[in-house]
Amino acid sequence: MIVLSGTVIFNILECIDPPVTKDGHRYIPTENLAKASFSSLIIGAVTFIAAIRIQRLKKNK
Repeated sequence: MIVLSGTVIFNILECIDPPVTKDGHRYIPTENLAKASFSSLIIGAVTFIAAIRIQRLKKNK
């Protein structure tokens, strides 16, 4: 889940903020990589917590 969400977020950031210099050369977008990694970790944590809560609700019924 984290890898998938990281890839999706990275591609979205690439479209919004493309990594191109003033000369028109592309470069490695470390800022976009950091944003995508951090966002995917948050999404993964929220998904994990939600899954645990759903499982606990089903066990209590």
